[in-house]
Amino acid sequence: MDAKKFLVSRIVQEAARRHVPLSDLEQGMLYFSESYPSLPDMAEIAERFESEYDDEEYEKKIRRLAKSAYQRDSKESPETARLWRQAINVLKREDHYILVMIHIPRSAGEVWKLLLTPRSAGEVWKLLLTAAVVVALGLSTIVALDWASHHILTSVPDSVRLLAFILLFALLYFLAWSDKTSKKVGDWLGQVIKRIIDW
Repeated sequence: MDAKKFLVSRIVQEAARRHVPLSDLEQGMLYFSESYPSLPDMAEIAERFESEYDDEEYEKKIRRLAKSAYQRDSKESPETARLWRQAINVLKREDHYILVMIHIPRSAGEVWKLLLTPRSAGEVWKLLLTAAVVVALGLSTIVALDWASHHILTSVPDSVRLLAFILLFALLYFLAWSDKTSKKVGDWLGQVIKRIIDW
C-alpha cells in the first residue's frame, strides 16, 4: 500500500503541476485491484467509474501523467526516481490496475534511457556486481562446454548430441514462454543474485 500511495501521490502532484483535472473518482481508481485490498469503498468507486468514465481515455491520461512525473523526478531527484523503480517492483508481484497505466520501457532505446537515469552509489555497485556475476557464469559455461567436448562427449554419437540439443532447446522455449515457470525461475535467479550481492 505504501508503494501504491507513493506512485499515486506523484501522479496527482504532476496533474496539479500541469493543471490536468483529476477527480476524486479518478484518483480512487488508481488504487484499484481485483485481487488485493485497497480502499474500503473500492467496489463502489469501481462501479461508479465504469458508468461515468471511458477506460481507454483514462488510461491514456494517467499514462501521460506518470511518464511526465517520472521524467521530471529523474531530472530533479535521483533518489525519488529510485523510489519509483522500487514501488513498481513491489507492485509487479501482484495484480494492480495502476501498473497497466504506468509507462514501463519496452523498446531497447527506452530501456537504455531508464538504465542511464542517475542512480545512487549503492545501486551502481549492485548493477556492476550483477553484470560481473552474469559474465562469470557465461564464461564458466563456455569453458565447461569446451572441456566436456574434448574429454566427455568424444564418444557420444552425433544422434545423441542432436537429441540432447533438441531437448535443451525445448526446455528453454518452455521456460521462456511459460509465465508461471519463467516467473519462478526469475525469482530464483533474483534470490541467488541478491544473496551474492549481500555476501
